[in-house]
Amino acid sequence: MAKNIDDFEDEEMDESAEALFADESEGTANQVRDYSDRCILIWEEDDARREACLEVLTDLLVGASIKAVKTEAEAQNLLENEDWDTFVVDFYTEGVSESEFIKNANNYPGAILVAINMGPLTLAEEREPARTELLRRLFDVERANTQIHA
Repeated sequence: MAKNIDDFEDEEMDESAEALFADESEGTANQVRDYSDRCILIWEEDDARREACLEVLTDLLVGASIKAVKTEAEAQNLLENEDWDTFVVDFYTEGVSESEFIKNANNYPGAILVAINMGPLTLAEEREPARTELLRRLFDVERANTQIHA
């Protein structure tokens, strides 16, 4: 039976959502993982968003080698001259989804492409256990030629 919206309380939703996430990630949110074998390239033109994404991912993916660049040319140069297993972009940025870099990243052997909306990304929010676990899962998938969206 559907709940009457007029009777809805924010606290009730928060508790039920918290219980759902607690059950799902119990014992894993505080688990330390080693990402020292990961090489991640972030392409984001906006300086503040790029720095926020770099900070969040560096904090979240302990040991990973992460580079962040501003331009598609820089990203393309690194893609061609270094080894990567993950590419991180924001498809909400105009022109990114049809860029030459994305075409090449999609065809990069054994790598994954993770699309994150970097606009609301902040370290404080990403430190919440439920949110941290959801973001981390994007980077814990088997490496294959696949796109992952958050």
